[in-house]
Amino acid sequence: MNELLLVTILVLFHCTLGQQDFLKSRNELSALFDLRSSLGIRSTDWPIKYNPCKQWRGIQCRNGRVTGINISGFKRTRVGRLNPSFSVESLANCTLLETFNASGFSLPGSIPDLFGYKLGFLMVLDLRSTSVTGPIPASLGNLTRLNALYLGSNDLAGSLPVALGQLMQLSVLDLSRNSFTGPVPSEFGLLRNLSSLDLSSNYFSGSIPSSFGSISRLKFLNLSDNSLMGSVPVELGNLSSLVELNLSMNALSGLLPAEFIRMRNLEVLVLRDNRLEGRLPDGLFSSLAKLRILELRENKFAGALPVALWSLQNLQVLDVSANNFTADLSNFSLKGHASGTVFINLSNNQLYGTPACLSENCNSIDLSGNYFQGKVPFSSPRNGSLGMNCLQTVPGQRSLEDCRLFYAERGLTFDYFWKSRVKTTTTAKSCPKGTQTMDIHFGGIAWWSWFHYDFGTGDRGGP
Repeated sequence: MNELLLVTILVLFHCTLGQQDFLKSRNELSALFDLRSSLGIRSTDWPIKYNPCKQWRGIQCRNGRVTGINISGFKRTRVGRLNPSFSVESLANCTLLETFNASGFSLPGSIPDLFGYKLGFLMVLDLRSTSVTGPIPASLGNLTRLNALYLGSNDLAGSLPVALGQLMQLSVLDLSRNSFTGPVPSEFGLLRNLSSLDLSSNYFSGSIPSSFGSISRLKFLNLSDNSLMGSVPVELGNLSSLVELNLSMNALSGLLPAEFIRMRNLEVLVLRDNRLEGRLPDGLFSSLAKLRILELRENKFAGALPVALWSLQNLQVLDVSANNFTADLSNFSLKGHASGTVFINLSNNQLYGTPACLSENCNSIDLSGNYFQGKVPFSSPRNGSLGMNCLQTVPGQRSLEDCRLFYAERGLTFDYFWKSRVKTTTTAKSCPKGTQTMDIHFGGIAWWSWFHYDFGTGDRGGP
């Protein structure tokens, strides 16, 4: 009966659609109907009486064969919502399938092995945010034509199969926001066509494979929010095509490789929340002229901030807070430099001097937790933070002793604005004989008072 129904539908397509593209394979038509039932696809998306190649949303055909299935954004029927599962066994009959996109469509369960064993023509597999669980089947390594693999934002776990290193045509690999553990396979360095690699927000451990430096076409590399340790491989400096590099929120240590100077196309460099230390490489920012975002906060970097940093015309975000940078920034100014800058955070370092930018209209700047000194004009913008410095006319500053000690240890001159300056004068007309007047200044605030002391009798008087 079912076979008779399929034949009837095929004949109907022939008669009513003429030369239009229609399914020529009974197996594929049967597979789509089974898929429609097992996934609970609504009739408004896949109407049973119409040609799947023409009237079924998300179905792509070529020469009467199914080449693409896209159910991203679909909603299940009421029955389908009661017991959703990753029931796609019928896909095995769609042997010429090139793309399968189910992103955002709940498919609780593990990824079927059939993807690797039956769908050899698959070029794009997108299962982002589908609630898939378990490990990645090693059989996916058989998909030698695969160009893009999106598995982000799921509940996948376990170690990554080394077989993924066989996907030589792979251009995009997104495994972010899962629960993968173990080391990052060094075999990924064999994926020479890879342009985007996102392994962020997992539990990867061990070191960053030095083989990553061989992925010459790589433009986006995100390894953030893992448990990676060790030094940053100098081989990453070979990635001359790299546009974005994010290694933040790991436990990386050691120096920032001087080889990064070769990343001339780099626009985003995020290294925050690690244990990196030492001085920034000389000449680094003279070479990274395209840099838009630089985040180095929560590390142990030391030494001076390179002067070239203030000449980066495309810089929009600069965050070097919570390090050990120490330098005189008296000449620090944004006028004529970094005209597009919208956020600067220099807080919690050991920077000092009287920055010229205190009187400039900076978009947003955080200078708190340093040792800047000087008087801040009341007319200056206060959209940034100046707390815990050594500034005048600004509340919440460091203690006088803390500021004085910092400058003294470095042999620097400190504007000792809190000291009392006592000026003694004698005014015969306004005070009795023997009366002494004093002007006492505290932090630029004058406290005018007078008292008299009669040197003859020892009497004291005052207001």
